[in-house]
Amino acid sequence: MNPASCGSVVKGTNKNEYLELNRMWIDDECIKYAESQAISYSIKFIKKKLKKIKWIQSFADERCGGFGIVYQACSFDFFGEHNNKFWELDGETFHNSIKTSEKAGRRGYNLLNNPNNKDRIIKHELRQFRYIKFIDKREKKNCLLEQKPYLKHYNND
Repeated sequence: MNPASCGSVVKGTNKNEYLELNRMWIDDECIKYAESQAISYSIKFIKKKLKKIKWIQSFADERCGGFGIVYQACSFDFFGEHNNKFWELDGETFHNSIKTSEKAGRRGYNLLNNPNNKDRIIKHELRQFRYIKFIDKREKKNCLLEQKPYLKHYNND
């Protein structure tokens, strides 16, 4: 979502050396462990086809429950949490970046900034949880963030 920020997460990273997995959602009707299978296939593809990639970052938010438990199951490291704004309109949720940057998504930007929708938009302040998977294990020593123990889905601390 913000490629220029990669160096503030892992020192010395160039924009073409990391990826962010964004907005993954899989219906609960899918086969058991579909989420972790999808992530596993993605990582295998990245390792095979995108050899410059040193690490992958993803975020989970508390709308989905589990605090990123699928990333835990896929051996991503947990690097803390922060609060962020989300906007809901007619049952669809948008990250704050969509509301504040026309480049992020024209449809969502137009919906959220349309004065006719103002009274129907609901603001949510939610926690987001940062997970990183180091493809190149040597890069972990360059991480500028503190690794933390996994949050458990039954622990609301």
